[in-house]
Amino acid sequence: MAVDVRILALLAALVPALLWLWFFYSRDRYEREPKSLIGKLFLWGLLSGFWAAGLNEFLFALFGPQVNAAGEGGAITLAVTLLTAMVVLAALNEETMKYLVTTNSTRNDPRFNELVDGMIYMTTAALGFAAGENFGYIMRAFVGTFRAATEAGATSGQAGASAFVAAFAVTAPLRALLSTIGHVSWSGITGYVLGRRIVGGGSARSVVFGLLAASALHTAYNLPQFLDPDDALLTPYFAAAVAIWAVSVGLYFLLLRKALRASPFRREQLARHGVPAAAAGSGG
Repeated sequence: MAVDVRILALLAALVPALLWLWFFYSRDRYEREPKSLIGKLFLWGLLSGFWAAGLNEFLFALFGPQVNAAGEGGAITLAVTLLTAMVVLAALNEETMKYLVTTNSTRNDPRFNELVDGMIYMTTAALGFAAGENFGYIMRAFVGTFRAATEAGATSGQAGASAFVAAFAVTAPLRALLSTIGHVSWSGITGYVLGRRIVGGGSARSVVFGLLAASALHTAYNLPQFLDPDDALLTPYFAAAVAIWAVSVGLYFLLLRKALRASPFRREQLARHGVPAAAAGSGG
């Protein structure tokens, strides 16, 4: 059963990520990137998730006992401050890993030749990262639910059924949508400013700002869920996280639209169809 569950968890993590990859790759209408480079970025994003997860575990081990001790001692402000610091550092860790994967793979690549490329590259790395992360969460949901059910006196069959529902009917779909597209959205912000840096002569400071902005939105999404005492759906905490997610997604598509409009290949295509240059720069 364990082997079957791992295979199912891997499929539940990879298949949605690959479908999303096809969707976002298809948005690059004017000059699509080489599939070999896209595959490389996805794989490196997947592998970088293990490093980020290890550092996150270190952060949780470092801050977790202090947060619990402060909370149990009645120092609520201190507990929330420490928890926020932990969540901020974890988000910055993940956003930095996705950025490093992308820049290390594309820094001197001549195919990085339009603004939207930065978003497509970062999106691809983010989807690989999310696939690896989701696999871990799906497995933890299965194992944790199975263990809790057996400790509560359930039979192996009952525990397995409960664990299957928790892992594949709840955790996997939620993470395929919310967490995966969240990673895409935050990385897309960094990708946009990276594209401006590489193609449009933007400053290095703007890339740092983009990375910090992505980390801030990531933190704002995660923090309400850490603060939720019930760790459940349909709570004000979860609603706050979804609201931040929606803002992030909206910002991503706004930046994607701007990046596509700035593509020199778009202007070339419109020019071939007799559209004046001024109209080529202002169309939707």
